[in-house]
Amino acid sequence: MKPSLLRIGVRLAIILVMTAGSGVAQAADDIENLFQMGRTAYYKGDLEQAHQLLGMVEQQAPRHQETRILLGQIRAKLRTFGTSLKKKYEGVKLGKIEFTEVTFEEALEGLRVLSKNASSGQVIPNFIITDPTLKPKSISLMLTDVPLTQAMEYLARIAGARISYDNHAAIFSNAAG
Repeated sequence: MKPSLLRIGVRLAIILVMTAGSGVAQAADDIENLFQMGRTAYYKGDLEQAHQLLGMVEQQAPRHQETRILLGQIRAKLRTFGTSLKKKYEGVKLGKIEFTEVTFEEALEGLRVLSKNASSGQVIPNFIITDPTLKPKSISLMLTDVPLTQAMEYLARIAGARISYDNHAAIFSNAAG
C-alpha cells in the first residue's frame, strides 16, 4: 500500500514541477513576443508603440540586453525630435478625401495638400515611394474625418504597399517585398 502512495506522491510532485516550469516558459515566451512586437514597431518607425512594448519587456526582464539597447535608441530619438513623425501625422485630421481613379503618386500628393490645408501649413508630409511599380497604381477612395495616418494606411493597402516611418518621411514600399 505504501509503495503505491509513494508513486502517486512522486507523480504528483513531477506534475507540479512541470506545471510550474511551464509557467516560467510561458512567461519567457510572453516576454519574447513583446520584444519581437516592440522591435517590429521600432523598425517600422512607430517609436511610441515600440517604446510602450519594450517598456513592458524592461519591467519584466530589466537585464534583457537587446531591449535596453533599443530603448536607449528610442529615447534618444524621442528626445531629439520631441515626437515621432507618425505621431505628428496622426494629429492632422482630414475633413474630406475624394480620390477617383487617380494614381498612387497623385493620391499621396493630394494628401500632402489636404494635410497642409487641415493643419494651416504646419504639417506638410514627406513621402518616399521606393518601388516604382506602385506609382501608377489606380486609387479610388472616399473618406470623411480621418487622421492623416489612417488615410495613408488605406492608400497603402489599396496599392499593395506598406508604410514605415523614419525621422523625416513616410516610406512606401511594396508589401510583397
